[in-house]
Amino acid sequence: MWWRLCVCSLGILLLAPCSLSEEFSLDDFPHPVVGVIGQDVVLPCQLTPPARMPSMDVQWRKIGPGFILVHEYMDKGTRDLSGVNYQNRTELFLQEFSSGNVSVKLKRLQVMDDGKYRCFVRNPQWSLEATTELRVAAVAPVLIDVLGPRGQGIGLACRSTGWFPKPELQWVGKNWQNLAMEIVTDVTQDRENLYSVVSHVTVTEGEDNGDIICIVQNGLLETERQSAIHLSGDIFPRVSPWLAAFWVLFTLVLIAAGACAYREYSAKRRASQKKRSEEETLLNMKSDKETLESESQMLRERLDREVAELEFRRARSYMVPVTLDRNCKQPKLTLFTDGRTVWHNPPSQEPAAPSGPLIAVGMEGFLARKDHDKEAGACRVYWEVEVGDSPDWVLGVLSKSVREKVTLQRLESFPEGGCWVLRRSGGRYHPREADTVIQSWGLTPTVVGVYLDLEGGNLSFYSVSTMALILEIPVKVSEKLFPFLSPGRAVGRDQGKRLSICPPSDWDFPQKLGASGSVIQGDPTAPAQPPAPKNGEGVENDTGPSATAETAPAPAHCPAPGDKQVKENSTGASVRENL
Repeated sequence: MWWRLCVCSLGILLLAPCSLSEEFSLDDFPHPVVGVIGQDVVLPCQLTPPARMPSMDVQWRKIGPGFILVHEYMDKGTRDLSGVNYQNRTELFLQEFSSGNVSVKLKRLQVMDDGKYRCFVRNPQWSLEATTELRVAAVAPVLIDVLGPRGQGIGLACRSTGWFPKPELQWVGKNWQNLAMEIVTDVTQDRENLYSVVSHVTVTEGEDNGDIICIVQNGLLETERQSAIHLSGDIFPRVSPWLAAFWVLFTLVLIAAGACAYREYSAKRRASQKKRSEEETLLNMKSDKETLESESQMLRERLDREVAELEFRRARSYMVPVTLDRNCKQPKLTLFTDGRTVWHNPPSQEPAAPSGPLIAVGMEGFLARKDHDKEAGACRVYWEVEVGDSPDWVLGVLSKSVREKVTLQRLESFPEGGCWVLRRSGGRYHPREADTVIQSWGLTPTVVGVYLDLEGGNLSFYSVSTMALILEIPVKVSEKLFPFLSPGRAVGRDQGKRLSICPPSDWDFPQKLGASGSVIQGDPTAPAQPPAPKNGEGVENDTGPSATAETAPAPAHCPAPGDKQVKENSTGASVRENL
């Protein structure tokens, strides 16, 4: 009997948890709980039947992504704590646990508290859970601002800040009829997710005059806030009879001001165009002036070249034959058989002390007509000397007294008086003005024309290749004058450089001298400055003329120019006079 009692007791103990878990339950609330932001709300959770079980734990969680703990109570150790985001904002009703009330109180509601929550109750024998939804709402006061006249009406603005969820705004007039006019509404959300609403409307006279009401509704709370304003007829803008006159006058003033401005603008534009036209005219005149000056300069330079060429041709029209006197030269000079070519050819190549200038004097002497009583003297004579590329030479005229010293071998140096020369030494020309002129050409003369004008009293040297004047020297002497040549001394590579007197040729054609000293006729239409002739040394020619020093030519004289020459002379003088 006793053992049967023990078996029954054990069965009761084993079946006790199952019976207890079947007796208790948590009730779900089908309707959401609505709370106002900033206020407190209770999330209900009721244990049925009402009882407090030993070792009972209660936990509230928010349903969402992850584990969001709202509040936790553990009977063991008496633990009662709020979640991280709910510090100091949650509270359980511990005194009511005996009646099965395990609800939680949320304080100072926020927008983020909106959502579903789960109530979880357990003990060592069983566990239960229930779900509750919390809806958060907020309302705020509504204000109407008068914006003033807007066209023919009055502008109004309705403002309200701090709503949740998104509110709806409505304008109504008399008899609570919606305003039949354009309404502009703007809804925004701030950082706390609260909504602000602003609406604008313009009310005109005769339409819904009286009370104008702005209504803002919260659909969750089914509550609304409103603000009203009364508009009387006197507040609307009136059209004054003077206003039309003012606008007409204002329009006329604007038209008159525009006309004056346009007139002033047109005057300034015309002045600007006139000034621009004058500037363009001045620029054109300046350009034309520069063009004319350039053309004038070109014509002047061309005229100078033509005059210089004419002067050269006039001087060359007096060309006479010149022959060197074999008996009136320095013994170290070698004279070619034609009597026109001379060079320094010492018997020994070893350097020797200088023994006076190397001079070869011409046979012909020239004397002005007025200084000669017995025969017609020469007034103007011209001859040409091929100097080639020799770096040292002297040529010109000397007086009869100096010629006698040369004949007697008593001339130790070129005298200061009785000798008129053009000299080249070491590649430089003397006098200095001759070197300046030749350096400006950039072209070294290889044939030099010598023009002796006894009537005018001057001696001129020309570059035959360019037909340009090199130097003009005054000559005032009553003695007979003789042409002479002085070649450079034979030193090193310059040994054998020759000076040659060119034979007479037609004066009206430029000449180009060959290597042998012969004259080659050129184009009569050649330009004023043709290229320089090629340099060449005189080559001894055994087939040359047989004239020697013993056979003296006819006395030298200046042939009187014919009609053609007189015409050229007069033309040259006329051109120079016009220039």
